[in-house]
Amino acid sequence: MAALASVFVVLTLSLLINRIATVVLTLTGLSRESARFQARSALTGVGFTTRESEQIVRHRVRRETISVLMLLGNVGIVTTISSLLLTFLMSIRDSGSSAC
Repeated sequence: MAALASVFVVLTLSLLINRIATVVLTLTGLSRESARFQARSALTGVGFTTRESEQIVRHRVRRETISVLMLLGNVGIVTTISSLLLTFLMSIRDSGSSAC
């Protein structure tokens, strides 16, 4: 149960991080829509080659923000997968021991 709860914590933190990154990118001059899209694409690890992404690479604060998002996105994916695996393995173990 704790492993499943950690999945929800990771998802909630991901949403919060995405909103904070959107605000940071907006404060650097990007439009809200563009900032939200770039933050979400960096956090999920999907990149798009657009003029907007070129604007991010050229700006130091934007580049650092996106770099942190890429790292946190990968950490979140690993945490979510390991938590789900633990949840399923524990449920299999518990159901197997009650059958004996």
